[in-house]
Amino acid sequence: MNKLTIREMLVRGEKARKQALFPLLSEMGLIPGQGQAKILYRLLLNDRVTQKDLADQCRIDTAAMSRNIDKLEGLGLLVRESNPDCRRSFLICLTKKGYAEAKQIKKVFEQFEDIVSEGIAPEEIEVFYRVMEHMCTNLERFNAAESQT
Repeated sequence: MNKLTIREMLVRGEKARKQALFPLLSEMGLIPGQGQAKILYRLLLNDRVTQKDLADQCRIDTAAMSRNIDKLEGLGLLVRESNPDCRRSFLICLTKKGYAEAKQIKKVFEQFEDIVSEGIAPEEIEVFYRVMEHMCTNLERFNAAESQT
């Protein structure tokens, strides 16, 4: 197998993922590709977290996270609350409306998982997951080394 094919398959998969999710997320008023759905989903799993922790969980840089939080707060989906453990930071929390939206996003993500894994044996999905995890670790290690030079 040609290694160029790995890059091409990753690009093809990302394009197909965006095409599948774009209309579903757009209907909800979210801007696909900016991480807003991922932020709401993460808060559904673990609400009341600091902006930094949320950025780490979502793998979004702090500047983009700040813009997204502003946007989602403006839509009434989340709020910033005082952090009793640190006066200089806030806890990011879902509103009632945000919780309902996050539950819808969870359904969309589950539907997406069903679509992409259709006809693939669970053992093959597990192998795919391990290979992707290894590739991501390789890329993260490379990026960290590059940023130090």
